[in-house]
Amino acid sequence: SLSAAFSGFNNLVKMCRGGVDDSWNAVWGSAMTGAFLNRAGGPQAMISGGASYAGFTYVLDKFFATGPAAQQEQRSAELMYTDVPLDY
Repeated sequence: SLSAAFSGFNNLVKMCRGGVDDSWNAVWGSAMTGAFLNRAGGPQAMISGGASYAGFTYVLDKFFATGPAAQQEQRSAELMYTDVPLDY
């Protein structure tokens, strides 16, 4: 249920943000997942769970830099080319 909740919330955040694909989707998706998984403990447990999941995701993303922004930079560097104008 953890994977399904995270994937669902991550995609929901992406959709609500207009298709923006960056590491903040994972942070917000993790916060929502933490709150969802701790819903039986009441509001305080939901806030605590959401904050801890989001914080953990943020730290991992910054430490390992594996989010979409880092991947985009890596892809951009691999596909660099020089645009040369053609004179006819």
